[in-house]
Amino acid sequence: MTFRARRDRDVFAALAGEFPAFYRAKSPVILRFFARRVFEPETAVDLTAETFAQALLSRRRFRGTTEAELEAWVWAIARAELSRYLRRGKAERKALERLGAEVPPLTEDDLSRIEKLASLADLRAVVTDALATLGAGQREALRMRVVEERPYPAIAATLGVSEAVVRARVSRGLAALAESMEQSPTAEELFR
Repeated sequence: MTFRARRDRDVFAALAGEFPAFYRAKSPVILRFFARRVFEPETAVDLTAETFAQALLSRRRFRGTTEAELEAWVWAIARAELSRYLRRGKAERKALERLGAEVPPLTEDDLSRIEKLASLADLRAVVTDALATLGAGQREALRMRVVEERPYPAIAATLGVSEAVVRARVSRGLAALAESMEQSPTAEELFR
């Protein structure tokens, strides 16, 4: 696909009927990006849909003139969506709602295709191996904080240690986990 942009129109206007083709071409890569970071196909689909809805709604702010610039802009929106999701713990649907769009429910086949697209089974194995390298205290503090999303004071009470100790365990555990995963030859390929 190539843009036929003119000086008097923005790329989205020039793109007009080509946006669906752009979406079909780029959404699998964006979906894979999200699935590998959230490990939940449903959430990855929601984040992908919201990313493209945001792009469509904010098209007047796009100042690029090439397909590469448009793709980079959509990636910036995707990273912002992921950051927002990680902070809030839920995928936004504001742009989708403004467009009156709905994400259809996923079938088992859809879920399976997304898992395969993102190589989630391989990625889970890398994470499991990396977790095995942590000490029991760090692993337990990480489980309570990241998986169960418990607040630091509650974790401290459960483990019978100070909140500072819990924060240190979580911080050191995440750092060790990241280092261990960076050294994994499979991780580099999986996190692309």
